[in-house]
This record gives sequence, structure tokens and C-alpha cells, in this order.
Amino acid sequence: MQNKVKPTDLFKTLRKLIRFMGKRAWLLLLTISIAGLWAFFQSRMPRMMGNITNIIFDGVKQGMTDGQFPIDFEAVLHASLVLAGTYALMSVSRYFMHYATTQVAQNTVYKLRYEVKAKMSRLPIEFFDQNSKGDILSRTINDIDQVSNALGQSINQISMSLAQLTAVSISMLTLSGPLALIVVAMAPVILIIIAVIAPRAQRQFGKRQRDLGKVNDYAEERYAGQEIVRVYHQEAQEIAAFEEHSQRLNESSWRAEFYSGLMNPLVLTAKDTAYITVAFVGGMRIIAGLETIGTVQAFLQYVNMFSNPFHMLAQLANTIQMTVASLDRVFEILDHPEVANPEGRDDEVTDAIVKFDHVRFGYLPDKVILKDFSLEVEPGSMVAIVGPTGAGKSTLINLLERYYDVKDGAIFFQGKDIRNLSRNKLREHFSIVPQDPWLFSGTIWDNIRYGSEGRSDEEILQAAKSAHVDDFVQTLPDGYQTILSEEATNISNGQRQLITIARAFLRDPDVIILDEATSSVDTRTEVMIQRAMRNILEGRTSFVIAHRLSTIRDADTIIVMDQGDVVEHGNHDELMAQGGFYANLYQAQFQ
Repeated sequence: MQNKVKPTDLFKTLRKLIRFMGKRAWLLLLTISIAGLWAFFQSRMPRMMGNITNIIFDGVKQGMTDGQFPIDFEAVLHASLVLAGTYALMSVSRYFMHYATTQVAQNTVYKLRYEVKAKMSRLPIEFFDQNSKGDILSRTINDIDQVSNALGQSINQISMSLAQLTAVSISMLTLSGPLALIVVAMAPVILIIIAVIAPRAQRQFGKRQRDLGKVNDYAEERYAGQEIVRVYHQEAQEIAAFEEHSQRLNESSWRAEFYSGLMNPLVLTAKDTAYITVAFVGGMRIIAGLETIGTVQAFLQYVNMFSNPFHMLAQLANTIQMTVASLDRVFEILDHPEVANPEGRDDEVTDAIVKFDHVRFGYLPDKVILKDFSLEVEPGSMVAIVGPTGAGKSTLINLLERYYDVKDGAIFFQGKDIRNLSRNKLREHFSIVPQDPWLFSGTIWDNIRYGSEGRSDEEILQAAKSAHVDDFVQTLPDGYQTILSEEATNISNGQRQLITIARAFLRDPDVIILDEATSSVDTRTEVMIQRAMRNILEGRTSFVIAHRLSTIRDADTIIVMDQGDVVEHGNHDELMAQGGFYANLYQAQFQ
């Protein structure tokens, strides 16, 4: 089922854009002013050409009566020079207008990219949980690219169109009221056409951008898992699924272009009708002696000049609608509520202790994961958290690092309620070794140093040795300067985990968090990781989430969770003696 997408509020989004420009908005005013100057010069040209026609026609008419051709060539030359000067002024103003719009567009897009990147670091984790990676990438790349490609053109043409409509209307009304009314009468018709079609086109353009995000998300996810797709012979199924996503994108794109494309021929029809009417009525008024040939000639040009802005906007409609839809999606990111209490108080703390005090929490109001959970962790102890998937193990870590705040109860770190500590200050005390090691394209050395740029080379090397990274790096031709490929596929998963351990070691934290760090490596690498862990855990408080229960036998405390509740706790020997939930899990793994 396809979700209905509300049409973008064009003027609301444009107001946001102007406010976003801030001090740069003066460039927009400059663009409009130059466009007004250009339109003034342009609106004078039909009159000048009509005046030249009248001079020549009056001379020919007089000559037919007198038997000669007394054309005032001096007046024709003067009018032609004025016309040429007006053309030159139009060209100069057009150049400066293009320069101003380029400055507006590029400065705005630069600020937009910067603000979106900065906003990402201030968004709560639930934003990334609730939005797919593909859609976020589509907003931050495709949508901003769309704005970048179209903003300058749109500002330029909209400014010119509005200025031209105003200048031409004034010129027509001061030249001939009856003929001006005929031309102006087509404006309501064109506006009705736009009012009927534009919302439908905007709705489809918005849907197209969302469908594009879904296609990107699906493609990114499947390309990352190509080996699994091929191992399980799912190529045909994946192609069919991708075809389904692509078909939705194709349908919304077709509808968007269809509705937008309707405007152009309808606007042309309205213009042609006005053109024919002006020619007929103007001819009748010439015969009646109410208008001159030059005036009617000028009005035939004015019909084109008055309709051109509508025609231009109709042609630009799909670009404008797509740009506004993209802007709206980007502003959804910028307008999203940021994390609550981002600063807090940078209280200095002394006691090394973590305490969960009657914590109640759920990601959704009607689905509670932690129910009256309490736990006190002594300094330097190792706490293991085990349990089946969905038991709430990772939730404890998310709460401890304030990715989410508790609903009821409190969490204390070093004797302070963590809600009274800034997130940055709190996280300085933590390092995490994630289940899926995250490394970036760059050298092994830079990956170890990530987040600890102030450390010396000696400290980095010592961290690498303590994490047993040095053991395998010495076998590489380029050593620590080995460039890791995209997703670090040129080293093993275990080696990637060792690098993340070295990175955590270098930070010298008070608390180490191991998120299933040894759940997907071979036995030999697991032994190396265990040795690295013993080095990094010495003298530090640690939380370990693991499915391989052999890795946490030495834990001081094992928290056993099931369905959001702590069902057992104690050390390995105590829990095995109880013969309960933990003992069953342990025996199931080693049978």
C-alpha cells in the first residue's frame, strides 16, 4: 500500500528558506532590485519600437497624400539609438542579476550542507533508529544536490518573471487601457490552471523523493550484503524486490512529470487566445481611429512579454516543485527536536561507580523494556549482561551513555545523576568496542588515533601493542600506514575488532563497554581479543554484552535478563549452582 503524501506548503517552505538565508537575504533583495531594473528597460522596448513604426507609417501616409516620402529619419535614428542603449542596459543588468543569484544560491547551499552536518551530531539516537540510512543519505545528498542545482535558476527566473509582470502591466495600462484589460484578463485563467495542477504535482514530487530514498536504502543494504545474497541464491528474489521499489519510483516520477507537464500547453493556449483577441480588437480600434499601428504592434509584443513569465514558471514548475519538496525534506531534519539537555552541568566527579536506581524505560510508551531495574556497580568490576535477543541488554548501554533518558528512576555515574551531566562530559569517561567494528577509509594508524588526536605516537604504539594490533600489523608491507579499503575489507573481522580495542585503549576511559565484541570471530582471534581485553580492563569498570558465555566466565557480576527483567544475578559459579536461566543458556551452548 502506498502512503499518501501531503503536498508541500510552497510558501511556508519558501519563508523558511528566506529565514535560513539570514544575513545573506540582502543578496536576494539585490537580485529582485536588479530584476526590476531589467524589467523596466525591457518594458520600454515595445513602446520604442512602436514609436519607430508610427514615425515611419506617418511619413509613408503623409507621402501618399503629398506624392513623396517625408519620413523623419533623424527621429528614427534617435529612437533607434535609444533602443540600442536600452538593449545594452538590459544586458548589463542581466549580468549583475546572474552574479547576485549565483552568490545567493552557492552561499545558501553551503550553509545548508554545513547546518545539516552539524545538526546530525545534535539529533537524538531515536532519529537514526526511526529513519533508514538510505533515506537519511537521500536527504543529505540527493535532496541538497537538487537544491544546489536548481536554486540559482529558480531565484533568477522567479525574480525576472515577477518583475516583468509588474513592469509590463504598468506599461500596458499607461499605453491603452482597453487592450491592457484583454491581456491582463488571461492572468486569472493561468493562475487557476496553476492552482489546480500545482498541488497535485507537488504531492507527487514529494512522493518521488521519498520513493528515491527507499530505493537508495534498499540498494545500499543489499549491495553491502552481496556475499550473503549469492551464498543463499537470492539474486532473482532481490532483483524482483528491487524492481518493485523501482516501479513505485517510476510511477510517482511519471505522475509528477505528467501533472507538471500539463501546465505548459494550457498556458500557451491562454496566451494564443489573448494574442488573437488583441490583434482583432486592436485592428478594429485602428480602423476606428482609436489606436495607432505602433500601439497595437507594441501590445502584440506585450502579450508575449506578459505571458512569458507564466510560460517560464510553467516550464520551471517541475524544477520548483522538486526543489521545494527537497527543501521540505531537508528542513524536516533541521527542524527535528534536538537532544534534551545537551549541555547539562560539567560537574567534576570523584567516585567511580555506576548505579541504576529503579529505572523504568521503553522506546514506545506502551512497550516497557526495563521494569523497576536497579543495579550498583563497584569501581573496577566487570559486569556481564546476558540474555536472549530483545531482553534489553543494549538498552542498558544506551541509557548509560544518555542516547536516551530514563522515563522513571535515575542513573548515577560517579555519584551524579547523569541527567545533570553534559553528554559530552559524560561520554569522555566511556569507550566502546561495538559488535560491528566501525573503521573509515584511511591508515590503520589514523583509525587507532580516531577520537584521541592529542595522543603522542608512543601512546598510540603502546595502545596497539596492548591490543595485539602490533602482532598482525608487522606482517603487513606498509605496517601502520596500510590504507584500509571501504568497510576495511582488506583485513579480517577479528583484526578490525582488535583495532577498535586499541582505539578504546588509547582513550584511557573509566568505563569500557564491549557490545558482543567477540561474537563473530574465530577461536584464535578470540584468544587474542581476550588477552587484549585483560589489558584494557585492568583497573577499569566494564560492561560486557556477549552471547558467547565463555567470554564472561571471569566477570565479577553477571546480569541475566529476560523480557526486560533481571531474572538472575551473581558470578558464574553462583549462577551455575542455581541451575536456573543462566545455567540453561550455558549448557545449551556447550552441549
